[in-house]
Amino acid sequence: MLAEDIRFNGKTERIFDLKDFEKVFGKPDSIRLMADQEPCAYIFEEGTPEDRYLYKNGSCFENSKEKVGVNEFRFMNGNYILYKGKRIDAKTTLDDVRKIFPNSVKNIDQLERPGEGKLPVIRLREDKEGISDGHINIYFKNNLIHSIWWWFPC
Repeated sequence: MLAEDIRFNGKTERIFDLKDFEKVFGKPDSIRLMADQEPCAYIFEEGTPEDRYLYKNGSCFENSKEKVGVNEFRFMNGNYILYKGKRIDAKTTLDDVRKIFPNSVKNIDQLERPGEGKLPVIRLREDKEGISDGHINIYFKNNLIHSIWWWFPC
């Protein structure tokens, strides 16, 4: 699953301009300095003390200067993605995703999510060559897509 093949709420790429955040997602529910959370990895190459997390409808975005990057995206309150033109939203089932990523669904696993228990998850490479150590986790709950989280090892 390449980031350039995804459009969040049909409009933004994974990294987009801060000025577009409210147009696409609305005002953040909350904002926290990333330095207070001490993340082990950043979307943006070099973090600054002013970098923030923007939270909206359960989703988490990183904000550095005038750029925003999707860290975790939840399929709540009408949130959806277009992946290569196919809509994936809160009504998308595991079987629907199996048609798009058959090999990954064969290797479905269970991972603990804080406050949510163990959820089924598939892992997708984030690049064609397999060079990146990171991957994309797609979580399911009650057989429906729940969230996407970009994971990178510390």
